Formats: sequence, C-alpha cells, structure tokens
Amino acid sequence: MLTFEYVTENGAVSFSEDSDFWITDIDGLSSNEITISETQGVNQIGSTRSSQSVRPRDLTVTGVLFGDLKENRRALLSCVSPMVPARFFIHEDGESWYLEGTPKRTPVMEETAEMQQFQFILHCPYPYWRTADDANTLLAGIKALFKFPFFTGGKWYISKYEASAFKRVLNDGDVAIDLTVELKATAQVQAPEVLLVETGSALRITKTLQAGESFTISTVYGSKRVIYRHADGVEENGFRYLSPDSDMNMQLQPGVNTFRYDAADNREGLRVSVLAPRGVRAGV
Repeated sequence: MLTFEYVTENGAVSFSEDSDFWITDIDGLSSNEITISETQGVNQIGSTRSSQSVRPRDLTVTGVLFGDLKENRRALLSCVSPMVPARFFIHEDGESWYLEGTPKRTPVMEETAEMQQFQFILHCPYPYWRTADDANTLLAGIKALFKFPFFTGGKWYISKYEASAFKRVLNDGDVAIDLTVELKATAQVQAPEVLLVETGSALRITKTLQAGESFTISTVYGSKRVIYRHADGVEENGFRYLSPDSDMNMQLQPGVNTFRYDAADNREGLRVSVLAPRGVRAGV
C-alpha cells in the first residue's frame, strides 16, 4: 500500500487511504527544473551552453482530513510548522524515499461540516529523492559474521578481518550520491587516503594517525565537514589536515564505483568504510 509521512522532531503525520489523513494530489513529485545559462557571439547561430544547475524543489501537497476534525487539524498544523525542518517520505512495496525541507507555506485549511481540505508547500533545497536506508561498505576492517540462527557444529567465526586494496560499491539510483568516508587507525598510520578509481578523485589526510584516532569526511550536500577524533573521543575541526587536492565533491556515480585505500606507511593499520544512501533518484 502506498503511504506518505511527514516527519519532524516534534512529531509525525501519516497519510493513507485507511487513515483520517488523505492526500489527493502532490505537485512536484517527479519533475525537476533546470536553470541553463547560455552565451551568444556576434553572428552566431543559436547559442552555447555555459552552465546548468538543478533548482530546488517545491512540493505542493493537497489533501483532506476526516474523523475528529478539531484534533486532526491541530495535529497537522502542529506538525507542518513554520521553520521546522522535515522529511517527507513515500513508502511503497518495502521501499522508502524522502525529501528534506522546510515549509514554504503552512497548511491552508478549508472548513466544512464533515471534512476539511488542506494544502501546504514544502521547499526542498536538495531536489533529489533519497532512500531511507544507508549502505555502509567496509573497505578494510573487522567484518561481523555472527548472526542468528547459528550452529555450533563444525568451524565458524565470530568475525574476520577484511582488507582489499579495491572495493566496488553499487549506486543503483539514477543520479550521483554524496557520501561519508570514515578512517580509523588501529596502529600508527601515515597519510591515509581513499581514491575513487573511475573519476580519479581522492580524499587525503596529511597527518600521521596514532592508534585510536580517526577522521570522518562528509561530502554530503549542506553538511560538508571533516571531523578529527582523538583517541580519547574528543572531536575537532579536521579541515587543516585535509590535503589541498582532496575532492570534497566526491560522489558515487550511478552504477559500479571502485574505491582504493592506501597510506604512506602501514596501510594495514587502517580501518576504512564508506557510508551513503542506497540510492538517489531525480523523481519518483
């Protein structure tokens, strides 16, 4: 069954045919608006495209309230509140996709005796739909193997060390995905790096890490950061340890992406993982 959900830190409202909250129409569900800049020279036929960018998305949601109108009206107005960040989810066939944004217009309510129509607009700076599930791909480290049910007979392992100089990560969406890379030292490691083979882009740390120290590097839109974490857990801004040639716009391209990790010294003392949504789509 197709359901929608509006989720904030203050609460959530679910919309479905078997509830008191119905959605009758959603405008902006699939389409993207693209801004294209062009130049034209003297006597040129046509024009030359100089740049293009995908614009933010406005999601206009129209629906109807039933049941206890007073209580349901309060619930909707309380949830779709000004300046409160939200995620708008679509759940269907075991998959969940969402947009992040804030209300551009809170619900306009049309009062009637037996039902109330409403409409609100959610403004989403990042216009692509993301999966609710993240995929954490271990490039190097301890992989857990223990799970239920388990059998005590024969030979089995609780975990194993997994290290491959090259690791493939699948993006099964139709647009590029931002990602987060985590680097942790179990012994002294000098100048670790992660390279995306297909594009040649890399994330490089200039520091020598001691055991227990780690870096978290995020290329996620709106949340780009480099966090250096001391062995005692204390965190600080780690941008000063990032090599100038590092690509803070690194993304997983649609299809197979191949990662390679390395270090100037003691690569074996490094634990590396890549975290990203399982897929991103321009429209659903």
